[in-house]
Amino acid sequence: MSDELSEQLSPIEAFEREELAKAFRGVLSSAEGKRVLFWVLEQAAIYTDAFAGEHTNATNYSLGLQAVGRKLISKFDEVDPRLYPRLLLDVAELKAMDRAALERREREKEPEDEE
Repeated sequence: MSDELSEQLSPIEAFEREELAKAFRGVLSSAEGKRVLFWVLEQAAIYTDAFAGEHTNATNYSLGLQAVGRKLISKFDEVDPRLYPRLLLDVAELKAMDRAALERREREKEPEDEE
């Protein structure tokens, strides 16, 4: 957080801001928290194109969703600029582990060949 902004905050606002930053760090310290926050970003259509052709209401709706996602990413950056890139890397690793676990489960289900 910039010093200029810190100087403009009341003591309670500064306290609340720091508590929220701690909460973000806490949520992002667990695999479960990372999964949930990444899901929220996916629901915010951050990773899709907002343009829906001549359907301006659909485009505007998508842009509204994306605004929420961008606000979340902006908060990550405010707390620590490394949080969002780390989240992306960690989620990719979690998804790879999920795929490996699913493949292992599928192999265990397969009947063994009798010889």
